[in-house]
Amino acid sequence: MFREALMLLIGVFALAMSAGAYKNPLFFQSDSPGAGVADPGVLRWMGKYYLYSTKVPENAGVRCWESEDLVNWKFMGFCTGDDPAFAQGHGWSPSPSYYNGKFYLYVCGIDQKHKVFESDKPTGPFVCVNKDFIDVNTLDAAPLLDDDGQLYVFYAGWEGVGIQYRTASSPTKADGPNQALKACQFSADNNGNFWTEGPDLWKRDGVYYLAYCGNDWLKDSYQVRIAKGRTIADLKPQKSDQLIAQKTGPWVAVGCNWIIRGPNLKSLWHVYHCRQSGGHARRMCLDRLYFDDSGDMRCDGPTWTVQHNPEPPLYFESFLRTDIGHNWMVESGKWRTHGEDRLVGTSGELVCKVPIKPNFVAEFNVKSLKSDSSGRYGIALVGESERASILIDPTKKTLELIGKTSIKAALPSHFDLGVWHTIIVQQHNGRLQVRFDEMTKIDTKLDIDAARISLIAGDCEAAFGWCGFCNYEAGEQAM
Repeated sequence: MFREALMLLIGVFALAMSAGAYKNPLFFQSDSPGAGVADPGVLRWMGKYYLYSTKVPENAGVRCWESEDLVNWKFMGFCTGDDPAFAQGHGWSPSPSYYNGKFYLYVCGIDQKHKVFESDKPTGPFVCVNKDFIDVNTLDAAPLLDDDGQLYVFYAGWEGVGIQYRTASSPTKADGPNQALKACQFSADNNGNFWTEGPDLWKRDGVYYLAYCGNDWLKDSYQVRIAKGRTIADLKPQKSDQLIAQKTGPWVAVGCNWIIRGPNLKSLWHVYHCRQSGGHARRMCLDRLYFDDSGDMRCDGPTWTVQHNPEPPLYFESFLRTDIGHNWMVESGKWRTHGEDRLVGTSGELVCKVPIKPNFVAEFNVKSLKSDSSGRYGIALVGESERASILIDPTKKTLELIGKTSIKAALPSHFDLGVWHTIIVQQHNGRLQVRFDEMTKIDTKLDIDAARISLIAGDCEAAFGWCGFCNYEAGEQAM
């Protein structure tokens, strides 16, 4: 009887896993060198995810993996060499970022300094472009591009100093004054340890959320806490500030987290590491985040049972093929696929045949192919009786909503619109939000009974990369 029950349990587990499920911690394929995955940093780019992990002296560089679902990861190799900037071969907490056509890794180490590495691709090769990005007693830097175009970098002070931040004039220059978030700090434990580290941020509806961890990764009580505020300076621990903790059991010490948008675009996920009690090698974990009625960020984790994989989008398209595909209809102009430019449109409109619902979220990756063009490009939401266009003007550096409601928003004047940028459009319960490279640029009341999405290249030539969308079902929370 026991054997039959055991076999049934094994069968159910196998079925769940084969149907698209995972179980923390995640174990990667055997061709990934090094022990475990410590301090995971994750970048979403063109519908895929790129994971970077702490470098130890035994590694030939920072390791990089690629995934489409945050669960199944393919090792892509070392994205850096064993650069002399890595003090004694250490490269801790590589934090990834994409900014205006370049990919960046922010790496700290045993010398208590931050270095910045730059690349043209998310898989590298990354080359050190500033070995003294922040050169005084700091670790675990994480960048934030705010809605007004101001770039910030958040980081932890060395032992005893909480989360700090400063403005950055570019991804490679953190030249603003150091400012401390004194409320975002772990207290000393019984042994006098008082580490606070691993900051990462998310912004939703004008509220900043700061995840940070402590007290000491070698302590089983290592955990993640959350602060929130209407301004960065006002960030304080939310009412129930513990996001995740696991102090007992086979897997403990959860922390060094990353917050990332899910594959279906409407979910938010928490990537972090854990370790075995008494061990040192860390493993990556994954759990879903949500917001309660008071607006506090929550996580029903850490989970150690079988969980559903992050859902894919309802529809997505990469345009990495020789034709535009059967799900698209040429309304006007010329449209063709073209290698790394993906889909190229000239003076026309391309309609997606897959319908959407009024409540949806969609992502588009776009760039201008002619810097002197006077035309505009972007997308259109097409309803039964109404239409709204969201267009980029590459000469005026603006993002404009055109329809019953018209809004024009300025883009950073130094941005190169001839490189890839990401537009996320969300309509939810009569509210339209448009994000440009995660900067909220348009937020207005609008309720188009949208039925189709179109790509627009108006009197210009533009390229369109990965795009996808997902509908919100009744009662679902907007991100």
